[in-house]
Amino acid sequence: MELIAVAPGVTAFIRYDEGAANAGLIRTAEGAVIVDTTQSPPDMQALLDAAGIVAAEAHLVINTHFHSDHVWGNQLFACPILAHRLCRERMESLRDSDWTPEALAASIAAREKDDPAWARETRVRIAGLRVTLPTEVFDRRRDLEIGGVHIEVIHFGGHTPDSCVVWLPESRVLFAGDLIFARRYPFILDADIPAWIAALKRLPEFGARAIVPGHGLLCGEPEIAALRDYLEATWVRTAEHVTQGHTADQATADPAYPRFNVANAARYHETNIRFMHEQIRKSLA
Repeated sequence: MELIAVAPGVTAFIRYDEGAANAGLIRTAEGAVIVDTTQSPPDMQALLDAAGIVAAEAHLVINTHFHSDHVWGNQLFACPILAHRLCRERMESLRDSDWTPEALAASIAAREKDDPAWARETRVRIAGLRVTLPTEVFDRRRDLEIGGVHIEVIHFGGHTPDSCVVWLPESRVLFAGDLIFARRYPFILDADIPAWIAALKRLPEFGARAIVPGHGLLCGEPEIAALRDYLEATWVRTAEHVTQGHTADQATADPAYPRFNVANAARYHETNIRFMHEQIRKSLA
């Protein structure tokens, strides 16, 4: 993990080597604003320790979307938690289904044979997990003034229906959440791909000086363009396979698909093609 001061009072927690979600810290005169809370309370506590603050100093937490690696550290905080309305709805549904202790235990056990180390680590990480929902929600955007810092939380959708960004106009820092996976394959299994591509075309309009992606290293417009091009080319290529009646197996065997020249999350190359194949096939049925 790297702590990077991207602007005065603004810190990015970058965890590229771990393959984990990034997070953010905005210091204000009224207390800290936390952007996303990682995949577990212990992970979030490690970030707070590294920054030299305690959870009680937080004035507000912002969840950019519902995925567990961005929200499972919420329980550390007693302050308000802000998210899009769809984020709260999805988290509430998962809390009572896939995220129950029983369901999580079964999911870990199913993967244990193939990856026992992961299973051991995950059991320790989520021991005592309490899924903590956002306490405040919005629909299109929320403009905040906290301790002299102006913060805009803006809904885009795309990666997930609830995906939002956090924009600091004075310092021109953009916390992009999982709208951006920088220098690695993206996770797309809850995505609306055309909506995501449209969102990526809008992000350069911020004119950000620093962009903190949901996953990956600090980035700029070249990384936005690379992800957009990857999604567009993969979507178009997959649509061609579907219209020609090719199966998902035939599509994934195609060497003409775009690839990132990195090993990080390369397992998603085939997974993403299969997801797009199914999404396009259903749309044409």
